[in-house]
Amino acid sequence: MGKLKIWCYIGMMKISIVTATWNSDKTVERNIKSVLGQDYCDVEHIFIDNLSGDKTLEIIEKSHDGSASDFKVYSGADKGIADAFNKGIGASSGEIIGLLNSDDFYPDPQVISRVMDAFSDPKVMFVHGNMFFEDPVHGSNLRKPLLCPPTYAFPYNHPAFFVRSDLYKKLGLFDISYKFAMDFELICRMYETPNQCAVKGVYLDGDALVCMSFGGVSQSSELASILEVKRALQLHNFYNFSARVNLLLRMLRIKVKSLLSAVGLNWLVVWWRNRKWA
Repeated sequence: MGKLKIWCYIGMMKISIVTATWNSDKTVERNIKSVLGQDYCDVEHIFIDNLSGDKTLEIIEKSHDGSASDFKVYSGADKGIADAFNKGIGASSGEIIGLLNSDDFYPDPQVISRVMDAFSDPKVMFVHGNMFFEDPVHGSNLRKPLLCPPTYAFPYNHPAFFVRSDLYKKLGLFDISYKFAMDFELICRMYETPNQCAVKGVYLDGDALVCMSFGGVSQSSELASILEVKRALQLHNFYNFSARVNLLLRMLRIKVKSLLSAVGLNWLVVWWRNRKWA
């Protein structure tokens, strides 16, 4: 927060960061400081709070007190994370939009500057990069995007994914009928075929753009997410033989991970993850 921000100039693009919160008082301050500490000048931080009963709102107001940061807070009942994202996008005024969950944060002050520099090309509709995945139970590691067809897996690291607001106008917002895989369904809309993305994106390799904290998602939620991925693939006519095989393998990995953890062999999961993301 003590670092000088780069000079603003006329015509500089604004970026809006949307953070959905619900009883997030353990993590939201770190989230806020990582946004306030960015060296990019024109940043808007929007909070969509689902009627938190803890000190979340108090921390948000206190953290921004006296700062020059542009921030907005909306508190009210929502219909899930997709609905919260949509409300934040609707309230944003930036040409560029990023979604930063309340327990995630930007690891260094140059993240947004790097992202906005990539958007200097007007043909670029989305920018994405690496993320550091924090999971003390199953292993923490730097994760690069798979850059694969949606029929194999999620092509990008969604926490490290930034888009032009015009792309939401073109594609539509998140489908609130999805509780877990709303981001995957939106990505499917970006693709003409499983191997052809319809819009131009830029991948920023190197240091992580975002640190994502594993939130203890249960096995039942992971399996429910897979079912939503299947629904999205079917909706967009991408549910081919490859997609079916990959979803079955993903379900098998979840069950094996749960079994290994239950019998005290979690170190095998850590070993496998380190090998996969090396």
